[in-house]
Amino acid sequence: MKKILIKAAVLPAFLLICWGIFLGTKYYYGRQVRTVEVIKEVNTCQVTEKEIQLSGETMRYELAGIGKLSTAEYTYTHVEQFESAREIQGYRLPFTSSTFLYSYDGTITAGIDFTRIQVDISDRTGRITVILPEAEILTSEVDQDSFELYDEKNNIFNPIHVSDVSASFAKLKTAEEQKAVEKGLLDTARANAVMLVKNFIHAAWPVDGYRIEVIFAPYE
Repeated sequence: MKKILIKAAVLPAFLLICWGIFLGTKYYYGRQVRTVEVIKEVNTCQVTEKEIQLSGETMRYELAGIGKLSTAEYTYTHVEQFESAREIQGYRLPFTSSTFLYSYDGTITAGIDFTRIQVDISDRTGRITVILPEAEILTSEVDQDSFELYDEKNNIFNPIHVSDVSASFAKLKTAEEQKAVEKGLLDTARANAVMLVKNFIHAAWPVDGYRIEVIFAPYE
């Protein structure tokens, strides 16, 4: 009877010891597995950081994909008086003059050809230099539907028609383009291009610590 009681008391103690060893082993190996997982995560982050490198050629390729982009627009209303008179050997004949006053609207756009862009990245100086071609006029259009005739004085000896002024549109467009440039159209196109490039680079690449410089140079 005494031996039976001893065995009954020893068995629960033995089971408790085994259970403790099991829990300890599970905790130890579980902790090791978790530690390995954390190390893998850290290594993965380190590899990712190393893979994110600034490349001047990659940056140039992405920016060149923009193509020709209008970065400034100039609209105008042109008022012109058209006059015609008959001439003989360079002398205007009296009482043959015909005139009319008209106006039309036009739009001129200026921008940059990003396909000609160049990019240089210097890790030593911490500078990203973007070289753009000079801003240029991209389009110059006259809205034919905006044409309005204000005053017409026709002469039966020298009748003229609105269609007669169409030949002078090219000359007038050139004059308006020059006026747009004098009013700062190309300057605005450059300023907007600089802002666009800097915003594009900051949004696409990790460039903290770099200074971005945008300059314009004639394309060679």
